[in-house]
Amino acid sequence: MLQPVSRQSDLTLESEQTPPRPANVSTFAPLGVPAFRMIWIANLFANLGVWAQSVAAAWVVTSNDGGAVAVAMIQVAAALPLVLMSIVTGVIADNYDRRKVMLFGLGIEVLGGLFITLIAFMNLLSPTLLIVSILCVSIGGAITTPAWQAAVNEQVPRNLVSSAVLLNSVNYNAARAIGPAIGGLLLAAVGPAWIFLLNVLCFCGLIAALWRWKRAVLPKSLPPERIWEGVKAALHFVQYSSVTRLVMMRSFIFGISASALWALLPLLAHQHPSGSASLYGYMLGGLGIGAIAGSTLVNRARQRVGSSRLISFSAMLLGLVMLALGGLDTLWVLFPALIVGGSCWIAAVASYNSSVQILVPDWVKARALALYQTALYAGLTLGSLLWGQLADGLGVQMALMLAGALLIVSALLLLPSRLPDLDANDLVEAPEAHTHRPDFEFNPARGSVMVTVEYRIDSEHLREFARAVRPLRKLRLRNGAKRWSLYRDVVDRDLWQEVFLVPNWLQHLRMLDRLTLADRAVIDRVTALHSGPEAPRLRHGVSYRSSRHDQPALTPNQTEPPDDSPADVTSSDAATPDTTVPWPQQRT
Repeated sequence: MLQPVSRQSDLTLESEQTPPRPANVSTFAPLGVPAFRMIWIANLFANLGVWAQSVAAAWVVTSNDGGAVAVAMIQVAAALPLVLMSIVTGVIADNYDRRKVMLFGLGIEVLGGLFITLIAFMNLLSPTLLIVSILCVSIGGAITTPAWQAAVNEQVPRNLVSSAVLLNSVNYNAARAIGPAIGGLLLAAVGPAWIFLLNVLCFCGLIAALWRWKRAVLPKSLPPERIWEGVKAALHFVQYSSVTRLVMMRSFIFGISASALWALLPLLAHQHPSGSASLYGYMLGGLGIGAIAGSTLVNRARQRVGSSRLISFSAMLLGLVMLALGGLDTLWVLFPALIVGGSCWIAAVASYNSSVQILVPDWVKARALALYQTALYAGLTLGSLLWGQLADGLGVQMALMLAGALLIVSALLLLPSRLPDLDANDLVEAPEAHTHRPDFEFNPARGSVMVTVEYRIDSEHLREFARAVRPLRKLRLRNGAKRWSLYRDVVDRDLWQEVFLVPNWLQHLRMLDRLTLADRAVIDRVTALHSGPEAPRLRHGVSYRSSRHDQPALTPNQTEPPDDSPADVTSSDAATPDTTVPWPQQRT
């Protein structure tokens, strides 16, 4: 269910020492952090309960002749809230205390689990009611997941994040290996109601661990973003973040094909000549064992072939496994294939997760993870519906073979796409000092801000300057600017002006807080080409719409001046007086 990740936590920072690079850190090093270890153990039991319950839920639907579509709808109900709600809950997780957000979401999940348990003990559990209940529980999961994913760097130091992500994958897949077997045994011994109760108790243990997790929460100098403002900032970031876009696209395509494995596995076990609840649990256990074994090799394989090639090779091998599952009935062949499939699944998903965790700055991490989860679960949801329908018409084995073939083809097509090497050192926060507030009254949440930076570039450096400003443009737009332009003076040819607009003064201050070491390096490369005797001149102007004074009267032909026009700016530069540029004359 939950796979945590980390930032600076309740540990003492050793700022004078250079932390070891992630490649040189042991996979098990994060377990030496008390906060991470406590939550990791509690999460292991919660994941055991989830996977034991998944066996009971799938078998309840299958044994009541729900059909392939009804079984696939379990996956849909579990994934749909994540698809629809993750971006909103990601905004909340980026702006508020992630621990409290997680506790609230887990509380909803426990209440939903109690309802399922109650109706199961009352013998009122039907496939439809079970699917609806799982949908309600998944709403709590949609609230919890972005905060949980982004809270990894609040549990361990930055250099342990990739190992913590991998350990959480091991946690999840250890539960996947053991939980279904426990579920199968309990299903045969005591029935589904007791399994649902076990899941509730395991989640109560996770809530207790999070309640005990105490860490210092730094006060924020700026108010939290509003929901719609935060959503727009996330979408704007993704538009200019090639890493996030690529991960979203590839995980969506991967999810469509790979979903057949999870959606159709209970039907494959049920239709097998020796099919039973225990067989389904053992098949899930085989996938989990493979995932545990594969997770120990992920870091080594990633260093050797890179994240992109590891994802592609894993997807192709998983496609071959699905072809084998669809074409063979022999158990001694199916179980080794499932072990290999589990290894491929964890290699691909852990690589996607680590890429977002490490290559996205902290200010938007929960939202980027939410969008990645949305893309992945959208693929899983659409794929579950597709393969469930095809299984009803063509049969389970044929649907699995078609999904495997599609996965191989898509992996081959995406093989040329590349993700950067994982290194979190460049994304350490390096905020800039806040700009002095203008000395006149204005509303900082209203009206745009125009920022102008003047560079003096010698002619011999023009080509290098042109190359350097391209990443600068993406940086400004990714961090919150809504427009960006570069101008050359028509008289003084060595004078260049970088101009960008920010929605309001608060967003301008947030842009200063969002700078990282990598962003600083981009800015420094451009600034180093400046040849003037002083540093590049920086000017700030605020729109007349932010003014709290009476507005000037409009001409009869004007209903409202155009927003954000250059004439609509009041200068706040300390070197120039506060003046308003007059409206341009209309030519008759």
